Amino acid sequence: MADTKERASALLDAQALGRGPQWRVLREAIETVTEQGRALWLCGEPGIGKTVLLEQAGEFAADRGLRLLRVNGAEGEKDLPFAALHQMMWTLTPQARELPAPARAALDRALGMDPDEEAGAYTVSAATLELLALAARRRPIALLIDDLHWIDASSAEVLHFLQRRLAPVPVVMLATVWAEAVAGSDFTGVRLLDVEPLTDEGADGLLRERHPGLSGAARSRILQEAAGNPLALVELPGRLEEGERTGELPLPEHLPLGTRLRNMFARRVAVLSPSAQFTLLLCALEGREGPSPHLIAAAARAAGADGVEQDLALAEEHGLIHLDPRTAQVRFRHPLVRSALVAAAPGADRRRAHAAWADVLPRGDLRQVTHWAAATAVPDEEIARALEEAAQRAQARGGDAEAAGLLARAAGLSGTAAGRGDRLVAAALAAVRGVRIALADQLLEQAQAHGVPAAARDTLAFTRSTVRFQADGDPAPTLDLVPGVLDRLDGLPGTEPMRRGCLFLLLLIAGYTTDPRAWEAVDARLAAQSDLVRLGRDVWHDPARHAQDGAARLAELARTVTGESAEDAWLFLWSAVALDSADEHAPLIKEFARRHSYVTQALITAVCGYADYLNGHWDRCVDAARAAAAAARVRGFGMHERVHRYTEGYVAAARGDRQRVDELVAELRPWAVARGLVFVVHRVRSMEAMCALAVGDHESAYAHACAITPPGSFPAGVNHFQLVFLDLVEAAVHTGRHAEARRHVAAGLAAGMDRISPHHRFVLHAGRALASEDVDADCTALYASSDTRRWPFELARVRLYHGAWLRRHGRRAEARDQLTLAEGVFTGLSAGPWAERARQELAVCDESAGVSALSPQELRIAELVAQGLTNREVGTRLHLSPRTVAAHLYRIYPKLGITTRAAVARALAAQPTREDRHPT
Repeated sequence: MADTKERASALLDAQALGRGPQWRVLREAIETVTEQGRALWLCGEPGIGKTVLLEQAGEFAADRGLRLLRVNGAEGEKDLPFAALHQMMWTLTPQARELPAPARAALDRALGMDPDEEAGAYTVSAATLELLALAARRRPIALLIDDLHWIDASSAEVLHFLQRRLAPVPVVMLATVWAEAVAGSDFTGVRLLDVEPLTDEGADGLLRERHPGLSGAARSRILQEAAGNPLALVELPGRLEEGERTGELPLPEHLPLGTRLRNMFARRVAVLSPSAQFTLLLCALEGREGPSPHLIAAAARAAGADGVEQDLALAEEHGLIHLDPRTAQVRFRHPLVRSALVAAAPGADRRRAHAAWADVLPRGDLRQVTHWAAATAVPDEEIARALEEAAQRAQARGGDAEAAGLLARAAGLSGTAAGRGDRLVAAALAAVRGVRIALADQLLEQAQAHGVPAAARDTLAFTRSTVRFQADGDPAPTLDLVPGVLDRLDGLPGTEPMRRGCLFLLLLIAGYTTDPRAWEAVDARLAAQSDLVRLGRDVWHDPARHAQDGAARLAELARTVTGESAEDAWLFLWSAVALDSADEHAPLIKEFARRHSYVTQALITAVCGYADYLNGHWDRCVDAARAAAAAARVRGFGMHERVHRYTEGYVAAARGDRQRVDELVAELRPWAVARGLVFVVHRVRSMEAMCALAVGDHESAYAHACAITPPGSFPAGVNHFQLVFLDLVEAAVHTGRHAEARRHVAAGLAAGMDRISPHHRFVLHAGRALASEDVDADCTALYASSDTRRWPFELARVRLYHGAWLRRHGRRAEARDQLTLAEGVFTGLSAGPWAERARQELAVCDESAGVSALSPQELRIAELVAQGLTNREVGTRLHLSPRTVAAHLYRIYPKLGITTRAAVARALAAQPTREDRHPT
């Protein structure tokens, strides 16, 4: 009975705030957690009631038997790597002993329990998920995160990893976040619940319930200025004098809390005594949620202050803090109290408070260093070095984003301009590694403004080149600067990491641009490079002449590549996508994802998305590409965003979605052409070729394919020629260009396509079957290959062509078998135009062939084409567009049993029309 009452009370509170819809979603997520894990964010402005909902959800979850894990975001801990993760996972650490050793070690390093362990490249995201899943099998978990926007960057990456993978785990993740922070966040896999201002009716109801004695004038004014914010509605009346509330005194010109919560809290802080304000300032600057009065008193003594107990009691009386009697911790009623305190405090008071914390915190504690730095108003090289060392420790734990902030602070305290420039460059490089592209760009500008010492200029060049390519796909800085960087680094000890990064960046740019400067810089150092580098060079530079045995070489390297080095992982993935072989190395690629951060994972998403396209997992490909593009945009990785866009485009083109393809072409082509990204230009062309094939516009398909690889030729600049190989051959045979189709197949055979990779071999043999003089024999041989079913879409296209060929040769039963298989695959892929063509062929198999199968419109078009009119001329006569005419011809050909325009006249002459057979 008590359980039922408590749940009803929680629901009633939510409804009183006008949050019934949000509460129902939270309740359902908690009640069904054993069936499906979920991530939900409560989004709204400060004070809107998000935390109330979160706490009520926690109570409800506890009543349902869920284990509660809590995380409180704190502005002061935003620069501490994995601070929030520590809050979340600390109570689960005993169970971490059951994890595999690598996962346990990753967590130990992140949580600081094994500081002497040499840092590896493991990320803690997968280990955290494993531990949560392990604990949740025993008892479902509710993970409650308040103020997600204040979470440190490293923990945020872990949480973003979790939210995308919670579905099979009995964990419900509930978080509150400021609305303005959502636009810059990765909310993939999250359901956003907007917590909007209350309606006029809801606000009035809440105000009457909490403050029934207000006069009409006071109520009207408060409703106006609160603008539906529940916290303001609840607290604004409490700041008024008794006479003001009852209407005995006029209301002040400006209400104490105003319309902005920050102003509201600032005014409330201002009523405290200077001593109490300083005590609360100490609480605000300590960073952690809930410092103890004992620790606060120690800091106050270090600052020469006393009376802490009285100050805290006064602050609690004014509703700014809460002294938890169970834990003896001081908690702010709202995080904006902390912000208001810091903003309102004079600079001298802030420095005095920071110095106090630096005195009392343990030596070596990162917070001691940051307080020490914040307490300093003039350059201090000793503190700058301490921040630099703290940044190195943060990077050793995977906290690159936090390291960037620490190095930037160190730069500000440097005693010389050269020191500032050097540290700002290092901070920018850390920001790149920490996936903070915009920050890196800003830091680079600051570094150049201060002047960069000669020793840091190569790092500056490499970092700027990386930033410009990742942010916007601009290869110019890499082409202009990085070859010279490599020249200067060659042979210098201690520069291997930088040289590896430069070499991969050049290889990447070379693949995208085919610029000879990049290839020359790579080739000049090729003899001294690893087998991975040499393979990457061969499969991306003129693969028709250098990539033979590429898949076999990749498979051999897969036995030895560990992925400890991010550059090695990138090289392997880069080669795998060129060879269409990613699906063959799924376990190793999964290990790369475990070990490395966003940049590697973004590349993995693109590589696996392309593999999903080839392997027929189209819906998954589109969903992943769209989500990854959105995440890349939020992170400032414009290049990654475009890569995911054209991955989505493969599926749109194959499905004949001309509108979406046109949108992507309009977005991608000008961008790629302006930057000289030949690879992207070719991808756009291949989308256009495929889409034209899908809708039956074979002439356009042939033109687009030939623009990439002319018949019988594989230019050196086309490093993904296999993607359009079958399209060119198919378009050629459908337009009567059998000689060109066979010439292209012969060129593929001469180039040894069948030795590059299994997919290269398949498209070569598929093209040979379409162009063959004995279609039946070559198609039958293709079906016998053990690999063919790995690429269902391309195989179905062969079956469609083969089925039509069999029908035209009078072998209708065999044709029906092939066409039925093709139609099933196309339907399963939602490839509508292809499925429709297969159904039309099947219909022709089941009725008398010839002119009688044509509709009146189709017959009229066929008669005009037989007279020699072009599609445009036919369209003018019948008031149709040329594309519509082409689409009709696409359906006419199989009904007449022909494949070319020239055969239309013969087919009409040889067969009676519908009217001849059935005269009126």
